[in-house]
Amino acid sequence: MNTLTETISETEQQISFENIASEKLTPERKLAIDTFNKSGFPSLKDEEWKYLDLSVLKNTPFNHQAPACTKLTLSDIEKYKVAGADAITLVFINGVYCPELSSQQRDNTFSIESAESELAAHWFGKLAKTDEPFIALNTAFHHGGLLIHIKAGQEVKQTIHLLHFNDSRQEAVAAHPRNLVVAEKNSKVQLIATYHSLNNFTSLTNSVTEFFVGENAFVEYDVKQDENEKALQINYVYAQQKRDSVFDISTVTIGGKMVRNNLNIALTETGGTAHLNGLTVGGKNQTVDNHTLVDHASPHCESFQLYKNILDDNAHGIFNGKIFVRQDAQKTNAFQSSKNVLLSDVAVMNAKPQLEIYADDVKCSHGATTGQLDEEALFYFRSRGIGKKDALALLNYAFAGDVIEKINNDALKADLLKLLAQKLNTEIEFEG
Repeated sequence: MNTLTETISETEQQISFENIASEKLTPERKLAIDTFNKSGFPSLKDEEWKYLDLSVLKNTPFNHQAPACTKLTLSDIEKYKVAGADAITLVFINGVYCPELSSQQRDNTFSIESAESELAAHWFGKLAKTDEPFIALNTAFHHGGLLIHIKAGQEVKQTIHLLHFNDSRQEAVAAHPRNLVVAEKNSKVQLIATYHSLNNFTSLTNSVTEFFVGENAFVEYDVKQDENEKALQINYVYAQQKRDSVFDISTVTIGGKMVRNNLNIALTETGGTAHLNGLTVGGKNQTVDNHTLVDHASPHCESFQLYKNILDDNAHGIFNGKIFVRQDAQKTNAFQSSKNVLLSDVAVMNAKPQLEIYADDVKCSHGATTGQLDEEALFYFRSRGIGKKDALALLNYAFAGDVIEKINNDALKADLLKLLAQKLNTEIEFEG
């Protein structure tokens, strides 16, 4: 099998997408291939990608037309259901929605349709543009996804859990999940996305999710990334917010060899609020790169960003966050913080907080700190009979806990705290 780049060129010549989608989107897929071929993969010379080495991705022979739902059973996926017993679980394997493994519970507060439906066409690709190479790949090779449509004035009482698997047990697979979430005026919903890998071979998950948050709507989106050491992930989240809306996102990255999160929030009408929170707990040779852009395009909007990294061994953390305030966006409040702890002498953190402001009546700030744990606090624990390993774990828990606490799902919080304890190599049971 050829590398992904070579396969794309062959697919362009064949112009054949029958195995992955209906004919409706074939022109868009062809255009995406053309766009990608003109740009190619990002390189270290590209400012937005200069800290991230993509060579393993470029040189791996991925199958990006993996077959539909592989042989997983309901019992196989049970342990991955971390959103609570009442959650509505939507299962995706290699980017393909698997209704036979998904919850059948439905009510009239929302609907689920194909991302290739006539209704979805109104929103598909309106935020995620194919001038980004990985979005172009996703647009070309996605197997269809879902439109989750929250009706006006409705509150979805149950959490919606998007449960993603990359099954690379037989060969290297590139999965391209593509989903849309539309929350109409005065609606409310919480969604959780979790990413997992079943690997003998290297995997790539290249995910794109677009959110349209209507007037006075509230959307919470919590992401857990817990893939294994052979997994690569590129994750794009776009959100467009209308008047007086709220969009909250928390991204917790525990596993994965290389993870790149791209988050783009557009506050397009007055009174919008966005909260962006991130936690990375990295070790071994992991690389986790968080890129955020909050576009304040209207007045009287607020955004708050808090990103934390705990890095051990040879882990590499990257944070590139930008607040963009347009000329008409007066009375903007925008705050950004990147806080990082290095647990080894060889762990690396690159932080680049940015402000670009064209309005004069605003309150904006940003900052980044990187250091080691407080030796006095460590001594305090040790002097009270707590071993060094557990003392370090408690200090790291105190550092990370405020990000996990922002998640409004008790089952997911408990799961993340358990994973945090495992990652910090302690038997202490953390509580939220």
